[in-house]
Amino acid sequence: MAGNRRGPPPRETVKDAAWVADQRGVTVGMSQPGYVPPSVPPAGEERPGWPGPGWPDPGWPTAPPPHRPLGPVDPSEAGPYRLEALLGAGGMGRVYLGRTPAGSAVAVKVVHREYAGDRAFRTRFEHEVAAARRVQGLYTVPVVDADLRADEPWLATAYVPGPSLQDAVAEYGPLPVDAAVGLIARVAEALQSIHAADVIHRDLKPSNIILTAEGPKVIDFGIARAADVTSVTGTGMLTGTPAYMAPEYIRGQTVTEAVDVFALGVVACFAVAGRPAFGAGSHHSVTYRILEQAPDLDACPEPVRTVAARCLEKDPRRRPTPAEVVRLCHPPATTGNADGPGHTVLSPPRSRTVISPAPGSPEPGSPEPGSPEPAGQAPANPAAAGPAPGLHDAVTAPESPATRQERGEGVAPGGPGDTAPVGSDAQPHPPSPDLLTTPVPSLPVLLGGVGVLALVVMLVVVFLPEHSDDSDTPSVIEPVATVADFRQSGSDVAVAFSPDGKTIAAGGGGKVELRDAADRTLRATFSQRDKSGKPVLGIPSLAFSPDGKLLAVGTDRGVVGLWDVAERRQVGLGHADHARTIDSVAFSPDGKLLAAGGGDGIRLWDADSGKERMEEVAVLDDAASIDHVTFSPDGRTLASAGYNSFPPVPSESYSVRLWDVAGRTARDTLHNSKKIWGMAFSPDGKTLATTDEEYTVTLVNVAGGREEDALVDEADTQLRTVAFSPDGRTLAVVMGAEVRLWDMADREQRAVLIRDQQNVDNVKDVVFRPDGKFLATMTYGGTARLWKMP
Repeated sequence: MAGNRRGPPPRETVKDAAWVADQRGVTVGMSQPGYVPPSVPPAGEERPGWPGPGWPDPGWPTAPPPHRPLGPVDPSEAGPYRLEALLGAGGMGRVYLGRTPAGSAVAVKVVHREYAGDRAFRTRFEHEVAAARRVQGLYTVPVVDADLRADEPWLATAYVPGPSLQDAVAEYGPLPVDAAVGLIARVAEALQSIHAADVIHRDLKPSNIILTAEGPKVIDFGIARAADVTSVTGTGMLTGTPAYMAPEYIRGQTVTEAVDVFALGVVACFAVAGRPAFGAGSHHSVTYRILEQAPDLDACPEPVRTVAARCLEKDPRRRPTPAEVVRLCHPPATTGNADGPGHTVLSPPRSRTVISPAPGSPEPGSPEPGSPEPAGQAPANPAAAGPAPGLHDAVTAPESPATRQERGEGVAPGGPGDTAPVGSDAQPHPPSPDLLTTPVPSLPVLLGGVGVLALVVMLVVVFLPEHSDDSDTPSVIEPVATVADFRQSGSDVAVAFSPDGKTIAAGGGGKVELRDAADRTLRATFSQRDKSGKPVLGIPSLAFSPDGKLLAVGTDRGVVGLWDVAERRQVGLGHADHARTIDSVAFSPDGKLLAAGGGDGIRLWDADSGKERMEEVAVLDDAASIDHVTFSPDGRTLASAGYNSFPPVPSESYSVRLWDVAGRTARDTLHNSKKIWGMAFSPDGKTLATTDEEYTVTLVNVAGGREEDALVDEADTQLRTVAFSPDGRTLAVVMGAEVRLWDMADREQRAVLIRDQQNVDNVKDVVFRPDGKFLATMTYGGTARLWKMP
């Protein structure tokens, strides 16, 4: 062990024994052994090489390890880069220190020839590199160049001098607790940046975290996915390092961002204990412990133990998001934000009036209390069968009133069922003082003018807030009913109202359910198939035609199904060049055009041709990946939001474009450095509202093609879908598990839609019923709910 040495060890003892061993675990088949991490001194023991009781700021070593010279089989150049030294080798390729023609250092990853010869790998590698280019963050390393068509594909990233966390712990031992907490929080921020670009790292581990004076830098995000299910890895093989794999990944289930949070929990344990949370050994023994046993966190001091335990939940729905990990590491202090000019701050007031449906009170059109539920209706209380599954769980899920009372926290005045939502800055109401036990001020004070005034002020402050009727405080609204529940369907789900408001369409798991909006009874089920006749898995987008006769179904297989609602049959099918997800579909107001946005740009189809295969009218922005499309109310403008892999300016990767429908040309482009999560036209067509990951609702003047206002939210929750009410007076903004309703006249929050249960899913879609009296939401877990407008 290197514990008796001082100063840098010989390179062969660290790189060959630890770093290379870890890297060789990158591609692990189900018949291959995993690596055994090197032993390190326990946390708390003296670390050789430390100057005193701990490392200087930032709390870890930052000296880069020495490089190894090129060998006879190593190339001397890759594209325009001159290769100088070998930095390391992994399952997919080798990493070199390179130089640009101007002499700047870069890290160049050259893919092994056996992967390069696999067509499936090349296709996926190209996709993953394009995704990695979108990642921009303080603690991530940017991809700067790539040649995916070379005999040996390569990509270049910025070079970050510094040891990996793997090397640092192997050489000096575990990190001090404070340094480890800072490391975990910053790596969580890196995951936020990665996930915001729709990338999942899939192979987060100590060797992919580089330690620098500016903080940790996460590398190799998303690239491991390119090796999945190729002829090289073979069937039944997993890419990744066994000790850091989440249970759902091992089982071959749907993989979401939660797998990275699980890996972060293992990294947290490794940082302070010097070993993974589920131990070492063969991959069979490690994966068994991950699936069946609790993590061994005995050597983890607090608060790292709590953070790691939360991240290592077996159920991905119960893991925190990266944003919550940051808050667990650094609980937020009360701070204030200065408002910039021209921005309205969306900050919920500190007091809220809670409005909950009275027990047993039916909504208009719903069955009478005590009557049997109609056939096909989802149970009114899905929590009775367990929480609705979802891999995008909210970090702001409200606690039950009983839990809050057990902790001694305040409950809103309406009774045990009326709780202020967790995650807001509403403060618990203080308990009313007992007039029989409260000390009475002395007579001289009571007789004095100051004493009398103080008593009056005290009575006003203590007693009035609990019984005030402030009409400006937003109400907290609970759902009327659960409409549909697509359990275990993944996040490709959608919901839509028919134009007459009588039907709700909910899609997920490869099918679409049509339900009566009044009593939620099931009217029909459509099973969508791709162009080869195989069932699809996801339904990420739905849209009714303006006359309500047709329903467009966007899928995860690059096809759009067109269904006759009355006859319950598919009457048309459109598909893109590649089997990429159709994230958004929209009909033109006259019903003649159907727009679809996805990985192949925008497709415009003739929606009323009557042909079984819909006729493609135009393809727009085919070099971009489109997340949203929507027509203006007059049908003259098509708005799109998406990402371009090779923008003229790197900071302008994301954009909102306003297209002239008649001329099929983009008349205005608004560039953005952040992903656009939601987009909606106001009913008068004058304003386009968009949301991005900077917690901002941008209001765009459609006629001028420019931003006219921005609503900035102070809460630490990303904004997602946005929708206008039919009268344009209300803007619904999705924020995690909540939907907040804002008055567009005075920019004030009026109500919050929230499901009062633990582990509630984040909301994916929100739509208004055409009469504006109800809303429908769909969560990432596949639960559609109905809400009554206040």
